[in-house]
Amino acid sequence: MSELTLQQLAETYQDYFSVEHGISLNVRPLDCPLPSTDELAAAIPAPFLMASDVNSLNSSALRSLNRLGELAEELANYLQQQARKIDLLLHYVLRQQDDESTRYVTQSYSGSGCCYLTDSGLSPLQVVEVKLFLDNNDGAVFCYGQVLSCEQVAEKWQIKVVFSCIREEDRELIVRASLHQQSKLLKQKAEQRQQHTSS
Repeated sequence: MSELTLQQLAETYQDYFSVEHGISLNVRPLDCPLPSTDELAAAIPAPFLMASDVNSLNSSALRSLNRLGELAEELANYLQQQARKIDLLLHYVLRQQDDESTRYVTQSYSGSGCCYLTDSGLSPLQVVEVKLFLDNNDGAVFCYGQVLSCEQVAEKWQIKVVFSCIREEDRELIVRASLHQQSKLLKQKAEQRQQHTSS
């Protein structure tokens, strides 16, 4: 996979809607060129692959239930409870992949990249390994990125990373999580507005 120029990275960073929300991530600088998609596939830890498979299996199982009619609702509830148990177990397993020494919290994220604060800066175009741990047991993503920018903000460095080497299904997972988070934020704002008008 060829590395992008800063201009191309800046354009790619704008490809998806970004949500301002803090999720846990690990970022580890690499001393090598951007890995290929084959190298990415070989490097993804097993728990990340399991999480991805479980998410897609849950979705397809629930879709096929819609054709069953009246009994489908009870069966769907049962299956969702089973899926919830598996999600909790997977969440625990994924958390074992979370390296405290490289852990940060996003300021914002999207299907194309993320922004976070750190104590030490990174050079633009630096290749990094990224592990994103999504909220609400929505799964986790392992990918490679490149640093778009590194700016000093107060005592910290604000770093923007573009996901340059990522599986398409993982990008979709991040997009779904960001849209879900955005709808939650909009709902909260609407409720706050109603409280202000009614008081």
